[in-house]
Amino acid sequence: MLLELKDLIALVTGGASGIGAATAYALAAEGCRVIVADINFAGAQRVTAEIEKSGHSARALELDVRDHNALNMCVADIVTRETRIDILVTAAGIIKSEALAQSTMTDWQALCDTNLTGVLATCHAVMPVMVQQRAGRIINIASVAAYRGGGLVGNALYGMTKAGVIALTKGLARELAPHGITANVLAPALTDTPLVRDALTPEILARIRARIPAGRLGAAQDIADLITFLASARASFITGAVVDIDGGYLTT
Repeated sequence: MLLELKDLIALVTGGASGIGAATAYALAAEGCRVIVADINFAGAQRVTAEIEKSGHSARALELDVRDHNALNMCVADIVTRETRIDILVTAAGIIKSEALAQSTMTDWQALCDTNLTGVLATCHAVMPVMVQQRAGRIINIASVAAYRGGGLVGNALYGMTKAGVIALTKGLARELAPHGITANVLAPALTDTPLVRDALTPEILARIRARIPAGRLGAAQDIADLITFLASARASFITGAVVDIDGGYLTT
């Protein structure tokens, strides 16, 4: 299947590791020119170097999605250099696993600033560019935690932010469809990424793995492959969709 992504401009936040890095590699392999944006600039540079080593095009940007002025400057810089933004993937995120009773309002603010407000701000900054060019793909990352209020992935506060991302994406899909723009959101189960390995002990990970019918955690590549399809011309009539990538977890 030809995805027709060659020379499209893709902005991937959280691109230094995990799902974001896997997505950057996957889009670059299909011919996109990828902007790898992350608060971890050294990590973004490493991903960019690996993409360029494989003969594809990428550029690293230092970006904290909590800094809305920096977001607007980042988007303006991309448009100045590339003239357009065809694909936006919002993979920047953090996780908290403490029980709600042990969580604080500071925990909530930290989660919300990155996982929800950060996604909103990024989409809001890119939307005018896509509306003007009358084309674009927005792919956001939620979680099965949105359905279960945490549980298997993260805590209740984490689940709340991801439920908000789903609601946001539905609204974006409705408002942007007349402009030729699609917006979709993926809801992975626990994915084997550095973020998850840092947040959870091996014992907790083993218990979680045992609850997934497929018998394994998700791989970042599982999510990146679907993002690549949703970014393509083959997915032009798919918008407002919430796609669960969970190895059967939600069937249990």
